[in-house]
Amino acid sequence: MELSSQFECWRKLKDPNNSWGLTWFLAAEFCRRFYSSHGLVPWVIAHEGLGYYGIGINSVPCSVHGTASETLGRFTMGGNVENWQTGGPGDHGLKLIDECQRGTPTVELIRKAIAHFELPAIPAKSHIVCRHKRWGSSYVLVFEIAAYLALQFEAGELSIWNHPDNIKRKLEDRDYTAKMKEHPGAFLFVRNDRDLLVSGDGRFLDDSRDNLWQLYMHGQSVSELAKLIIGRLDA
Repeated sequence: MELSSQFECWRKLKDPNNSWGLTWFLAAEFCRRFYSSHGLVPWVIAHEGLGYYGIGINSVPCSVHGTASETLGRFTMGGNVENWQTGGPGDHGLKLIDECQRGTPTVELIRKAIAHFELPAIPAKSHIVCRHKRWGSSYVLVFEIAAYLALQFEAGELSIWNHPDNIKRKLEDRDYTAKMKEHPGAFLFVRNDRDLLVSGDGRFLDDSRDNLWQLYMHGQSVSELAKLIIGRLDA
């Protein structure tokens, strides 16, 4: 509910044509529904020369999908939706930026975005033995915290990366479990030339022993955890 409330505040204050807030909010809603059960993950796209270029929807390498990852579509930089199974890159098939500006209710924006990918409610094969299925809740939490921050800070104020290609080197340097099978991935937060790497299971990969998942399970809120990240970056 905290993320939804923050999104409503964002809608009152920001122009979706000049913000990444809609993209992050919709990607978080997608992640909540499809990461654990279907093994589908939103990864931030880094375009050479441009930087942030939206958020792609990808299959998680796992025992069901295999080692290769397939991109099913993306949320554009501002929040339009592309289904690459029925359309293609750049088609902006579902123009939710315009709908957001027109005041379409948030529940309808979510429904249309999810429906545009035409995914089954139940995956064709069970992911019961996959790590993302068993431990997915922590990754979804970290993604929600990242989305909460994206609704507060624009891309010029805060960078957030979670695609394996963009975090691999730092992950291998900082996480002793980096080479484990089906590693939960990580989120790299960058602000004012400082960075913080957080594992998909919630661990801060720095000298502290902070863990977002443990703090959340002990009662801290998404907003409090978001403040913790910003506080570390601004220290």
